[in-house]
Formats: sequence, structure tokens, C-alpha cells
Amino acid sequence: MIGSDGASGTDAVEPDTRIPDPAPRHTPLWTVLSAWLLRVERWLQSRGGSRLRGGLWQLWGLVAVGGILLLVGPVINPPLTLDDLTDEASDVTDTWIARSFAADYRVTTDEDGRLVTDVEERIDAFFPKDLDDRTIERVLATEYQGHALEPSGITVTLDGVKQDVTRERAAVFLRLVVDPGEQLTGDHELVIRYRLSDLAYVAPDPATGQPVDLLRWDVFGPDLQQAVAKLDVRVTIPQELDDRLVRQPYGSLAWTLIGAGQWLSPEADSPPGEVAYAFTSEDAAPPHAQARFTMPFEAGSITMPPQSWIFWVQTFGPVLPMLVLAATLLLSFAARAVAWGDARGRPWYLAQSEPPDGISPRTAAHLLRSPATMELAERLKDAAISGTKQQAKRQARLIAAAGAAKRAGRLGDRPRALRRYLTGTERAGQVRAGLRRVPKGFVRDWFIAAPIALTIVQWGIVRQLSHQTVLAVVWWPLAFVALSTVFAVIVLAIALTARPLTRRGALVKQHLLGIRVFAERTQLLDRATLRDRLLPYAVLGAPPRATGRRVAALIAPEITMPAAAADRASRADGSTAGFLTGPRIAVRVLAVLLVVGAIVAVNVLPAPSLESETPRSYTGDIPGSTLTTIATADLDAELTRTDGDGARLRVTERLGVDFSDEGSVPAQVVREWPAVVDGQDLGLTVDRVTIDGEDAPFTTEHEDGRLLLRTTFADVRTGLHDVVIQTTATRPAVSASVDGREVDRVSWVGFLDGWTSGVAWDEDVAQGPFRLSFTADDELLDDAVDAGWTPTDAGAWRPASEGGSGRETATIELAPDDGGWPLDVRGDDLGVVLDLPAGTVAGTDAGAAAWARTAALAPGLLTVVLAGIAVLGSVIGALGAARRRAPKPGLLRDAVRWLTPSALAAAVILGIWTLNGVAGDDPFGDLVLGGLIAGVVAVIAWYGVVMWARPRA
Repeated sequence: MIGSDGASGTDAVEPDTRIPDPAPRHTPLWTVLSAWLLRVERWLQSRGGSRLRGGLWQLWGLVAVGGILLLVGPVINPPLTLDDLTDEASDVTDTWIARSFAADYRVTTDEDGRLVTDVEERIDAFFPKDLDDRTIERVLATEYQGHALEPSGITVTLDGVKQDVTRERAAVFLRLVVDPGEQLTGDHELVIRYRLSDLAYVAPDPATGQPVDLLRWDVFGPDLQQAVAKLDVRVTIPQELDDRLVRQPYGSLAWTLIGAGQWLSPEADSPPGEVAYAFTSEDAAPPHAQARFTMPFEAGSITMPPQSWIFWVQTFGPVLPMLVLAATLLLSFAARAVAWGDARGRPWYLAQSEPPDGISPRTAAHLLRSPATMELAERLKDAAISGTKQQAKRQARLIAAAGAAKRAGRLGDRPRALRRYLTGTERAGQVRAGLRRVPKGFVRDWFIAAPIALTIVQWGIVRQLSHQTVLAVVWWPLAFVALSTVFAVIVLAIALTARPLTRRGALVKQHLLGIRVFAERTQLLDRATLRDRLLPYAVLGAPPRATGRRVAALIAPEITMPAAAADRASRADGSTAGFLTGPRIAVRVLAVLLVVGAIVAVNVLPAPSLESETPRSYTGDIPGSTLTTIATADLDAELTRTDGDGARLRVTERLGVDFSDEGSVPAQVVREWPAVVDGQDLGLTVDRVTIDGEDAPFTTEHEDGRLLLRTTFADVRTGLHDVVIQTTATRPAVSASVDGREVDRVSWVGFLDGWTSGVAWDEDVAQGPFRLSFTADDELLDDAVDAGWTPTDAGAWRPASEGGSGRETATIELAPDDGGWPLDVRGDDLGVVLDLPAGTVAGTDAGAAAWARTAALAPGLLTVVLAGIAVLGSVIGALGAARRRAPKPGLLRDAVRWLTPSALAAAVILGIWTLNGVAGDDPFGDLVLGGLIAGVVAVIAWYGVVMWARPRA
């Protein structure tokens, strides 16, 4: 023995033989946090023992119970459904009824430019006989669009008599309760006066997309449970605010999907310096109706207040559990590094030439946290004590040790080595032997209870918020709850697995470190024999790959068994069963990547589609698009040559558009044309839009291979207006194949398929005629392979010369009959198709069409391939299970067990994504669906065979 420490003796030590073992240096953050945790632990221990700990556990239990109630209990304050609204409408006589509801809003600004609104509500209330409740309630909003409304100056009179008002304040509303002291019947006049602040807020204008200061308010408030027979609303604003209106105000009355509204004009009796707007409704409104007025002002007209504290609580409050868990995570790291750190041994240790007493190599591996070489140390110990009389047994153990040496530190051995390390009895044995300890106390209780309780609360909050309106984009529930769950798992893992070394364990660890130093100084791994008792301990903690190679070289001369017999013995030993070769690792990685790749593809890539999507201009989803009707159309397209044998298509559309003012936003002109055909960009742009000769504001968007134009009129227009739209396609020709012949196709679309029903229809507007003309150079038309209108039955193709100009023009004129547009012009895009010999127009891409279709088919084809892999794997797995023998570990077993379910999961994800873009009568959709069904059935059948073949007790 070179030296001794407290683990094995007390011999005198020369100072120059000591090896320094300095204490770990922690970061300042860990040190501060850990010191704080220790102070908290001491403080709590001084205030109570087991009773206090039990109380804190009960507290966290109550938090968890609250989270469970949020998760599986009733929804708090759920939005009213259509059934709720109709049920309450049928019970209208269960409370008093407003024969008339007159609301007078006087809007002013204070010295800071913030909005102040004085409100007077006069309600002629009718009280039926035998009402169960004699109180009168009115609910006022206290929070609106992140602003605190701060209702003030509230007074209530009933038949001219001032009433005492009971105020019940909630988070975002104030309930006013009036008890007249008697049961009311018949008609009574109720007058409520109050003041609200900061009703306006900044929002994008749906017509222009620009920000505006918007005053949009529901005069009935957040919850009017009474029916209203007559409505009268009057809003008065200062002249300086009226001058900054983007357009005239709008008033509306609505209930569920039923509603009506009107644009408002200034009242003639407006007070001096003010402008009044009013609207009335004689239509009876059921309970929970909405009566709104909307006034958009130019941005900056009104000074906005800071967001209220309730807004921040509602927006970021759901993040609070995650923030607490994040703080707990930091504290747990600090506790693990410092407060729960290993105990200190001596400031130094010595090189050791003897194993520690009573410490097995497996226990030593746990003390040194060396899972990679634990098996090697164990095998070397077995080989060292095997003796010479049982040579066959010794050879088997040598072969096992050699195999462990070759596997040590390799990637394929890490999962098995870690599993053996974590499931070994030595983990608990270290605690029983006093080498490690389990931390106890209030802090550990917190690290265990808080993650569980707060994660349940977070999931419960997300479930509740899923039924409410989103307040802000920053609230991303799924991401937050997923992050909270990850934090909770990490904190729990730290708290439950922390096993710091005791003083005794630290001394033993220093002894083991001394063995490592001794082995390095004496080159033990190169000169030792397998009977050396120190060898199993010397391999621990050393670099596993290099150590394994050195030990394998040490063992090789002592193996006398023939190679074939040694290989059979190695397989019979069973220790290689969990070793993953490179191909087996690749199979596992591929299985995971298949599912991850499918999920990423459906979320990142554009949806594959073999059929054109319904044009957005026909859906009515664009604000104002349903309020215009194209009454007449005169479309002129001119195809001309450009430099370098190119071509350009200029189109001028002269439209007679009827504008309606029957919507809540200004009417807008919306047009849409193909911009990408067969994967080839046409270079389509909008040059100019005018209305009645004046330039019109507009914006364009590219989506689904189309160019969409929409005007952005801020003001309200009515009647018939002349709209002129000029467009240019710089690459109008695309490569196409017609009956096996390659052509350059110029396809001009005046109106997309569905235009007869997609264009807003107003029975009061007479449509027609629609005239289309197409002009091109003589040389292009003379060389054309084919030319004509689409649909082909729309009219005859008769180009006429333009008096020696070298150009010809074809014209068609369409007019609706009494039953609408004729069937001949329906069912296809309305326009022109001109097929020219391939190479006539420069810039076409012959491979683009094939590539575009391949890209559209690729997800579906990949779905079928993956489903086929699932079927093949299921068949192989079922045949193997039917033999009632456990499959041998290897590449084939891994491929069946891993690739089959992952291929099916990826196929289902991609298949559903693909089928959403395939027409119902497309055979390709049947192929994809058939592949999915076959894969699912095959996997279910495989599982059934496995269950049938499983041995029964």
C-alpha cells in the first residue's frame, strides 16, 4: 500500500504524496439560491416539525384538487351557446321586460385627450305579476379591451324616486342591484346614469387594414337578461372628433345570427360644437341581444390609457404556474449542486493499491457514477475468482469479460448499460450502507409537491381558457403547458433521485480515486494479470472506450477456446442481447424521424392538392366582398411579343360595379386570377385600379397559386360605379402537353370557375352584358395549334383582322336570360386558351408541370409506401408470433417492432393531410385511403396474433 486515508487506515502520510481534492466551485447564482434554501429550511424547521410538514402537504393537495376541478369539473363562466340563448328567449316572462330602452351617450375628452363618456339609460320596464324576484339588476362592464372603464357617478331612479344601489363587483363587471322594497307590477320608469372612461381602443380597420382608434360599444352591456321591445340610441361627440372620423358611424341590433344595421348620419338637432348620431329599432330583441354603435377615428385622435392590471393578470396569469415552476427548477438545480451536494472527505487523497474493504465493483461504479464500465468491472471480478480447475467455466467468463471490454463506452451499449446501472440494487444499497443519504425536509417536500400540483393547475387553466375568447397572441396555452410539464418532470427527477454522498461515502470515493491514480502511475491496465484484485476497480471512471480496448488486449492471450466456440459461448451468455449495433440504432432513429418528419411536414409545408381550392373571392370571407355586384364587364386582353421571343399579356377590365351599403364595413371590389399554372409563374401584377376615373386604393395577395386584388375603400359607397383594373402578365405562356404533343399554352382567365354563383348577386341589380375580347399578332394566331374560348360552348372563336395592323381580335358577348346565366358558360374558367408550337415563346419550363404534379402526389404516394411498410412488418411479426417462440434480438426484430408502428403513424398523419386536398371522386384518393385501411387492419391483426400466441398461465 502506498498510502492510506480514513476509509481504510490511519497510517502516517507524507505531505508530498498527497493528491489535492479541492472543493467544487459553484457559480454565484447557485451559491446564493442554495443559501436562501437553507435559510428557508432552517426557518421552517424552527416553526414546526412533522405537523407543519403535514399541513404544507395538505395545502399542495388542495391546490392539486383545485386543478383537478378545473380540469374535469364544470367550465367557469362558459359562453352562452345557441341553445342557452333560445331557452332564455322562451322564458322571457320570467323577469321584467323593457318596453323601450333609450340610451344617451355623451362622449367628450379630458385634458389628456382620453375619452370620457356620460351615459343615461331610460328604460320603460313592465313587471308581470307573480315574479319570484322583486329586485332590479343592471350589469356594467368594468374592463374592456384591456382598459379599466372605472364606472363612476352611478345613480338610479325608479319613477322619479332615487334608489339605493347595492354594488356587487366582479373581476370585469359591476352588478347594480336595486331593491324597491315592494313587489312591482305594471309599467315603471327606470333611469340609470353613470360615467365610463376610455371606451375607445386601437384596432385594425377591417376595410383598409390600417390601425384606427375604434369606439365600438354594446349599449346593452355584458349581460342584459331582459327582452327589449323598442330601442333608441343617441351618441353625441365633439366636432373635433367628428372631423377625424374615418367614415360615418354604424349602428346595429343583433341576436345570435340574426341582425340588422345602418350607417348613421348627423342629426339635425345636434348641439353647437357637437355632432349627434342616432338609430332606433322597433324590432323586439330577446334576452342577451347586442345593440352596438361603431365609430372609427383616425389613429392618434384619442389618447389611450395604459393596459389595466386585470388585463395583465388575465393575459399572463395563466403563465404564473409555469413561472413558479421555472423558479422551482432553478432552485432545484441549486439545491442539487450545493445544498444537496456530496459531503466533503479530506482535502486530499492518496494513491491506493488495494481495493476498499466491503465495496464491490458494482457499488464502486455507483459511487463513481460510472455506468459505462460497470459491467466490465463486474466481469473482471468474476474472471479473477474463477480458479483453474474449471477451465471451461473460466474460459466462458473470460469471453464474457472480453465482450464487455469490446462493448464498453460504445453508443450501442449505452442504453443497456444505463438500464443495468439504474435498476441495480446497489442504488438503494448505498443508502443502507451509509454511503449516500436521502435528503429530507421542507424544501424537498416543495420540490415534490409543487410540480405535481402546479402542473395539474396549468392543465386545468388551459382547459378552462379553451372555452373563452383569446385576449392576446402572447398566450399560447399548448406551448406553456408543455413547458410547465417539462419543468415539473425535471424538478421531480432531481428531488426523487438526489442521493448525495455522506462523509463515509466521500472517503470511499476518494479511495477509489486513489486507485485510479495508482493505475495510471503504474500502467496497471497494460501489465496487470486478470487475477489482480485491483483491476476491476481500476477500470471504473476511466475513459470507457480506451479502457475497453486495453482490457480486451489484456484478456485476448488468455482465451484458448476456438473462435467458433467462443462466438457461441458469447451468444449463449446473453449479455449481448441489449447491445445495439449501428443498423439497430439507425432503425430506431429512422422510426422516430418518420413520425417527427410527418408532423413537421403537415405543419410547415403547404397542403398538397390535386384540385384547385375554392377562390377566396367567392367565399365571402373578405370583408366587404359580398356587398358588390358586377353588373357589366368589358374585358380586353392583348398578347404582344417582347424582346428575345418573349410575350406579354395586358388586360384591361372595365367593370360596372354596384355597391351596397347594407353591411357593417364599406363594400369592396375583389377580383382573383391564376398567377401560377402547372408550377409556372405567370409574372402577373396589378398595374392600376380606378373608380370613376380616380385612382383607387388596393392591395394584392398571393395564395394557392392565385393573385387576389381587393380594394381598401375607407368610405361607404352606394350605387353603380365604373371600375377599371389593369393587369400585366410578363410570362403568360406555360409548357403543356396536348395529346402527346408539347405546346406553349397561353391561358387567359377573365373569370374563375364558379363566377356565375361566386359574384355577389343582388336581385335588384340587372347583370349583363359581359363582353370579352382577345387580341394577338397575326403570326401567333396563324401558327396556333389550337385556340378557343373556355368553356368551348361559350361561343365561336372568330378572330377578325384590325385593318392591316397585323393583329386579330376575337370577341364574345354574354348576357343572362330570365333563369340566370346560360349553362354553356358554367363549369369552367371563362377566358381563352391559345396553344402555340413548343418553343414559340421563350421562358417556358417543360419540367415544371411534371414537377408540380409530382410534388402534389408525393405525400399521397409516401402514405401508400409507409402503409405498405406497416403491412409488411405486420405480416412478418404475425408469422413470428404464430411460431410461439420469442424472436431473437437483432435487426429484423427491431425493424418489425419499431418501423411498423412508426410507419403506420406517419402514414395516418400524411394520409389525412393528403385526403383533405383530394376530390371525392379522384381514384388517387381511393388509393391513399385503401393503403391507410390496409395498414391499420394489418397492425390490428398482428396485435391479435400476438395476444393469441402469448403463453397463458
